[in-house]
Amino acid sequence: MIDSLYIAESGMNSQQKLIEMISNNIANTNTAGFKSSSINFVDLVYQTHNTEQSGALVQGAGVGVASTQTDFSVGDLKQTGNPFDVAINGNGFLAVETQNGDIAYTRAGRLRLDSQGFLTSSEGLKLAQGIQLPANVSEVTFAASGSVLVKVPNETGLIEIGQIELSYFSNNHGLNRVGHNLFMETEQSGSAQTATPGEYGTGQLIQGFAEQSNVSMNEEMVNLMLAQRGYQMNARIIQTSDQILETINNLRR
Repeated sequence: MIDSLYIAESGMNSQQKLIEMISNNIANTNTAGFKSSSINFVDLVYQTHNTEQSGALVQGAGVGVASTQTDFSVGDLKQTGNPFDVAINGNGFLAVETQNGDIAYTRAGRLRLDSQGFLTSSEGLKLAQGIQLPANVSEVTFAASGSVLVKVPNETGLIEIGQIELSYFSNNHGLNRVGHNLFMETEQSGSAQTATPGEYGTGQLIQGFAEQSNVSMNEEMVNLMLAQRGYQMNARIIQTSDQILETINNLRR
């Protein structure tokens, strides 16, 4: 009977982690380029008890969290009209340089300019290609192939000043989430490969659009209700086990 308490406790802990992950998904519904997460559960170690009446009795020890998984499907593309919003219509990541000099990867293509004219992410991290716009730019164009074209005074046409490249991995699910819509490569993800947008399975760039979160509110609400019911059932198991233990204690008096 004591085992039932620990088994139900493992169920409550697992359902609590699921609720926390669903809450994070819902909270980031309006975060550009956000990728939803899910939890993979696994049953815990089984023990064999030998009994005279029925022989071997195999009993599980509850449930645990095996891993978390990120859904890298492309979110809806929303037209914003902002020339610095660039959506990736397919696979691939923008590479940015973090404050400590490491390279991180993001799907959020809401670009900005820093005080020196460098293209940065919305968090102020420079693109790894180090693209700097000249002063007095009157027009900026991001081609589908990643070319950055600008119009400057005394020039009749557009001038190419840089090339945005996309990074891709052999296993996106091996990437490490580090917050702020950033991912870092790991041994499981493999090393980052770079490509011109539209090549090697990467998507092309679409200027004036922003990728929305790929969170499905309907699916998350259903999962939330299931997690709540699972938590309630495990709590009820603890309550029932406690009542049975109380009855057994009273019989011994």
